[in-house]
Amino acid sequence: MRLLLGEPGSGKTTRILAAVRAHLRSSHPSFRLIVPTATMAGHLRNTLAREGLAVRPSAISTLAAFVQEILPEARLASPTDLTLLVQSILETRAPRAFASLSDSPGFPSALASAIEDLANAGCDGLQWDALRSLNVQSGPHMAALGLVYDALERELKARGLLLRSAQLAAAAASLRRTPPPPFDDIFFDGFFSFTLGELELIRALKPHANLTVALPEWPGAESSRLALRALGLHEERLHPVRSTPELTVTAAPTRHREAEDIALRILDLHAAGHPWRDIGVVLRSAEPYAPLLETTFARLGIPVRSYFARPLAAHSAVRFFSHIVDALLSGWECGRTAAVLRSPLCAASTDDLEFAVRETLPAQGLATLRRIASSLSGPQPLLAAIDELDALTPWAAESLPPADWAARLSTLSRFIAPPSPQAPVDPEALRALRARASALTAFSETLAALVALLGDQPLALETFWRHAQDALRGTSLRVHDTRRDTVHLLDVYEARQWELPIVFLCGLLEGDFPRAAQPDPVLGEETRLRLRANGILVKTRAEREAEEEFLFQFALHRATAGLFLSWPLHDPKGRPALRSFALDRFALTPLSARALRVSPSSPVPLAPRPALHSEPVLQHVRELHRTHRPTSLEVFLQCPFQFFASRTLGLKEPPALPAGRLDLLALGTLVHAVIAEWHRAPGPIDNIFERHWRKMLARLRVPPSHRVEVSRLLLLRSLDFYSRDPKLRPGWTTSVERELELDLDGVLIRGRADRIDTSPAGEAIAYDFKFTSASGLAKRYKKQEAGLLVQGGIYLAALAASGATPAGFYLTSVRGGTAWKGTEDPAQLRADIDTALAAARDAILRISAGDISVRPADPDSCRYCAFLDACRIQSQAAAPETEEAAAS
Repeated sequence: MRLLLGEPGSGKTTRILAAVRAHLRSSHPSFRLIVPTATMAGHLRNTLAREGLAVRPSAISTLAAFVQEILPEARLASPTDLTLLVQSILETRAPRAFASLSDSPGFPSALASAIEDLANAGCDGLQWDALRSLNVQSGPHMAALGLVYDALERELKARGLLLRSAQLAAAAASLRRTPPPPFDDIFFDGFFSFTLGELELIRALKPHANLTVALPEWPGAESSRLALRALGLHEERLHPVRSTPELTVTAAPTRHREAEDIALRILDLHAAGHPWRDIGVVLRSAEPYAPLLETTFARLGIPVRSYFARPLAAHSAVRFFSHIVDALLSGWECGRTAAVLRSPLCAASTDDLEFAVRETLPAQGLATLRRIASSLSGPQPLLAAIDELDALTPWAAESLPPADWAARLSTLSRFIAPPSPQAPVDPEALRALRARASALTAFSETLAALVALLGDQPLALETFWRHAQDALRGTSLRVHDTRRDTVHLLDVYEARQWELPIVFLCGLLEGDFPRAAQPDPVLGEETRLRLRANGILVKTRAEREAEEEFLFQFALHRATAGLFLSWPLHDPKGRPALRSFALDRFALTPLSARALRVSPSSPVPLAPRPALHSEPVLQHVRELHRTHRPTSLEVFLQCPFQFFASRTLGLKEPPALPAGRLDLLALGTLVHAVIAEWHRAPGPIDNIFERHWRKMLARLRVPPSHRVEVSRLLLLRSLDFYSRDPKLRPGWTTSVERELELDLDGVLIRGRADRIDTSPAGEAIAYDFKFTSASGLAKRYKKQEAGLLVQGGIYLAALAASGATPAGFYLTSVRGGTAWKGTEDPAQLRADIDTALAAARDAILRISAGDISVRPADPDSCRYCAFLDACRIQSQAAAPETEEAAAS
C-alpha cells in the first residue's frame, strides 16, 4: 500500500507505468489503472501499445467507468440532467426568494453546481437544513437553496438517478457486500485530490488489492494525503528527475499574431526533426485560443488533434437544426428562414437569396420567400426546399409527448444535403463526415435522454425545444481521431499525464492563466468559510486561487526539452493587455513574435503593378467615367482599388438588416434634406424634421427601438442648434442643393453644393454639411489641406467658372452641436482651389490609365472599407519588403 507524493515532474506516472509494464509482460496480468478522464486513459493505452504491449481497454479506465462496472444498475445524473431538473423545479415551484431569479440565464446551472459542491463535500439536503440551527447558513436565499436541494433529491429518486457522491457511496457499499474480481494491484494516477466519496471508494477497495495512489504535493491535496495515510498507505516521496527544458518567451501584438508565431515555431521544430506528436499546446480552457489555433494550423498544413470536448450544440449540423426550429417557431420570419436556406448543409444554398431577402426585411411567411425565390434565376431547388419546410408548419401549433417530439426532431436530418459525388474524398473530408455522423447520433441520444427527464406530459414544441437546447449545450461531443502523428491541443487538466518534448503555453495574461477565482453567485465566500469551519470541506476562494497557481506550475513541467511561453500585448479591441504576474519568476527578455509572410517556394519574377492593360478595357473605363462627381474622385484619392471595386465594377454591399439601416449615411442624408427645406421655407425646424423622419422610417422599414429613439433625439438637437445660428448674412441670398459643373481639361465634374450664400456683388461662400463631430470635422479639414478631399476646391472653381467670386468655404458639422471649419482668406482659397484641381487632374489621369492599385492614403480608414478582405492590404503591405529582399 503506497502513497506516491511529489512535485510535478517527479516521475510518479513513470513509476506506476513501470509496474503496469511488469504486469503486462507477465503471464497473468492482474491490475487496474484508474485515471480521471477518458482521454488520459486512451493516451496511456496508446503509449503502451506503441511499445508492443497488449492492453485490455478495461485494464486502464476512468474512475467513472470503474464505478459503473461495480454498480452497473446505477444511473449517474449528468450536469445537464441536474440543470434541467433544477430549472423545472424553479418553473413549477420556485421558492419565493428565487422567484425573481428563476428566469435569469445561468441561474439553474449555478444552483445545480452549488448543490453538487455540497454533495461532494458530504452535505446532503437533510444536513443542509440542520446547519441552519447552527447559524452556518441563514437568510431567505439559503433557506430557498435547501428547498430546491430537497426537491432535487426527490426528483432524482423518482427517476432512478444519483448524484456522483451518492453513486460513489453506493459503489463503496456494494464492494463491502460483494468483493470485486481479485486484482493484485490497483493504481490511481492523475488525480490532483480526492473527494470524500472517492476516498470512501478507495477505503472499500483496500481489503481486495494492493493500492498505489499518486498525488502531487500542493496545499489542495493535503486533506486527501492525510486521509490516505489514515487508511494505512505508506508515503513515498519522489524528487524531480527531469532536466530543465530550454525556455523561450515571446510577446505578440495580438492573439492572431501569437497563434501565427506558435505555428511558425512548430514548423521550424518539425523541419529540425521533431515528429508532430512530440509537440503539444497546453491551454487553460478552449476559448479563445483553441478555435484560433486549429484554424491557423490548418492554414499552414500542421496536423492537430484537439482533446477539447465541444458542446454538441456548436456542431454545424445541430446548429442547422436549431435554425430550422427557430425559424418555424418565429412563424417563418424571412431572415431566420433564409439563414436555413443559405446554410451550406442545405441543398438549395444560394448567395443570391441573401441580398433579395435583406431588401424585403422585415417580412414574414413562406409565401413571401416563395415570391422572392421565384424572382431568382434557377429557383427550383429553393422552391422545393421551401415546400419541405412548409410541411413542418403544423408542428408549431401541436402539443405532443416529449417522446414524439424527440422522434420528430430526429427526422430533421433529411434536410441535410448528401455529399456531392464529385467532391474530392480526402482525409479531412472523411473526418468531417465522421464528425457529422457522431453529431447526428449524439443529437438523437440527447433527445432520448431528455425524454426520460420530462416524462409523458404533452408539451408545445416551444417548451420542449427550450429544454432541448439546454441539453444540447450541456452535452459534449468528442470525435474519435485515429491519426497518430499530430500536434496535441490540450487543456491543463488533460495534460496531467502527458510528458512531451516540446510544449507551448499561450495566452498568459493576468486573470486568464492562472485564472482569477470568480465569486460563487450561490454559495458566497462567507458561507463557504462557515461551512469549512463546521467540517463541510467546500472550496474557498483562496483554495481555488491556489489550485490555479498549481495548474500553472503543473503546465510548466509538461515539457522535457523545450518550453515556449507567450502572450498578446493587446486585447481584441486594441487595448494594452497585462501579462500574467506568474511570469515574473522568469528573468528573460521576451522575443517579438514573427509575422506570417507567405512567400513562393521558388524564385518568381515580380508581379507588375496592379493596373488595367487591355486597350478595349481601358476604353470602356474611359467611356464609363466620362463624368465624375467630387466624392468619386475622393474615393480614388483614398484608394484606387476601392474606386475600382465600387465605381468601375459597381460591387454592392449586402443590404443592411432593419436594425442597421439607420446608419450614418441615412442620418446624414436626412440632415441635408431637413436643412434644405428649412432654408427654402423657414419655419419650426422640428416640424420639418418630424415629417422627414417618419417618411424615412417608413421607406427604410426600420423597426422601433431604443437606438432609433436615441438617433431621433440626437438629430433633433443637432438641427435645433443649427437653426439657432445658421450664420446667414444680411442682404445675401441662400440657395441649397445647388447643381454645379466644372469642365476640367475636357472632363466634366458634376456636384451638388449643400448651401451657397451669394452677396449682391456676386461673392459666393460654399458650405458643405457633414454629419460628424467637431473632432471628425477637424480631421476632414486636414485631409482637404492635403489634397485628399477635393469637394470644396472644385465647388469654388465651379462657382468661379459660372461668374461668381469665391469668397469662402466652410465644412459644417451638424451632430450634437454645430461647428464651422473653413476660411475666407483669398490667398488660402486660391491655394485650396489649386490643390483640389491638381489632385482631381491626377486622379482622372490615373483612372483613365487603369490604375487599380491597393494604395490607401489613410490606412486607418481601411477598416471602414467594404472591400478590405478583397484587397488583402496586409499582403500588399509586405510587398516592399519582398521587393527589397529580391533586389538584395
